[in-house]
Amino acid sequence: MPKVSEEHLEARRQQIIDAAVQCFARAGIHGTSLDDIRLAADLSRGAVYHYFKSKEDIIEALRERSLEEDEQLADDSQESRPDLPEWMRALEMGMKRNLQTPGNVDTRVAMFLWAEALLSERVLNSQRALFKPWRDRMPGLVQQSQEAGAVNPELDPDAVIFVLAAIAIGATVQLAWDPEAHDIDEAVKVAEALFTGKFWTGNGSSSDSGC
Repeated sequence: MPKVSEEHLEARRQQIIDAAVQCFARAGIHGTSLDDIRLAADLSRGAVYHYFKSKEDIIEALRERSLEEDEQLADDSQESRPDLPEWMRALEMGMKRNLQTPGNVDTRVAMFLWAEALLSERVLNSQRALFKPWRDRMPGLVQQSQEAGAVNPELDPDAVIFVLAAIAIGATVQLAWDPEAHDIDEAVKVAEALFTGKFWTGNGSSSDSGC
């Protein structure tokens, strides 16, 4: 019997994960069965069970794949963009690519996984792990920018990361609800204006209104 190569085994594994993503995006986590995934991947039950015993196993594999991609992006960004503004621009480009996925498959799957994380500790831990590359690296860049006088030194670096993540998550949610809600390029311009102080014109500011 011929030996199956590692490349073939990995390709088959990724085929199943890709099929699961399409199923999750279409029917949600609970609305998708392993048999649905098998049919989408055009494989036998035995072939799927050889790699994954449950939907949770597939979700874990999807998280691992996403984590590898995010860690690589974080490493590349830190090496080529040593300061916070440049690194944030790299993150903006990554966010734009994700949010502009044809059919917004990634945004829909993210929404379903976030909801599932409220019910499953295993999924919750997987989702939290996806934020780890950014939480490990970005506070240090915030601190560097604070020391350079570019960022308000009174701001807590971890709180800065919390707000940045909240903006990205909020954009994902809105685009999952309505893929045509806003032009991503224009939304990125607004985010840049907020973080560079160009949002306010100086006319009619809150300080003038007595708030």
